Amino acid sequence: MPEQRVAEHLRRLPLFSRLPDSELAELADRVRTKSFKRGEMIFRKDDPGTHLYMVLEGGVKIALPGEFGQEALVAIMRPGEFFGELALFDRSPRSASATALEDTRAALLAGDDFLAYLESHPASFRVVLETLARTIRRLSDRVEDLIFLDVPSRVAKYLLDLVRSSGDGTGNELTLTQDELAAFIGASRVSVNRVLGDLERREIISIRRRRIAIKDADRLAKEVRF
Repeated sequence: MPEQRVAEHLRRLPLFSRLPDSELAELADRVRTKSFKRGEMIFRKDDPGTHLYMVLEGGVKIALPGEFGQEALVAIMRPGEFFGELALFDRSPRSASATALEDTRAALLAGDDFLAYLESHPASFRVVLETLARTIRRLSDRVEDLIFLDVPSRVAKYLLDLVRSSGDGTGNELTLTQDELAAFIGASRVSVNRVLGDLERREIISIRRRRIAIKDADRLAKEVRF
C-alpha cells in the first residue's frame, strides 16, 4: 500500500489523529500493512509480542484458547481499533490469540517504534490508557453478566453491545457465528442456538450464514432481565 494511503488510514485512528502531516508521513514509513484471510491466525497465545496491530478493514477476534480446543472470546476489534499493545509494554508473550473474523487488513508497527512514538508524544498515552480502561471495564462487565444474567439475557445484551460499538458502517448486521457468540457469553452452542432461534421466530433478529441482523433493538433490549 502506498505510503500516502497508509497515512490516510493512520489519520483515522484516535492514537494518531492529531499528528502533524510531516510526523504522520514519517510514522507511515515505519508501518507495514498485511492482509489476513477469514479464519487466519494473526498470532497465538504465548507468541513473542513484537508488533502493535491496527485494524484497517475487516475484523479480528481476541480469544483465550482452552486445553481441549474450546475458546473464550475476549473482544472483537473493528476498523479504527488497535490490539497487541500489552505484550509490548512488559515484553511478555502474547496473553491471548488473535484471528481474522473475515478478510482483514491490518497495519503493523514494530514494538520499539511504537514505544518510541509514545515517549515522544506523551499525549498519546491518554488514548492507550483509555483503551486499557475500556478493556478492564468490559471484562468486569462480563464477570457481572456471567454471575447475574441467564443465557437469554446474555445473548441479548451482547448483541446490543456489539451493535452499539460497531463503527464499521454495517448498521445492525453483525459478522458473528453462533459458535463465536457462545464462546463470548460462556454458554453452550446448543443453548445459544435455542435462544437465537426463539428470537428469530419472534422476528427480533434474522440469521444467515455468519451474519446476525438486529431487526428490533427495542424489543431485544427487553430480553435483558436483570
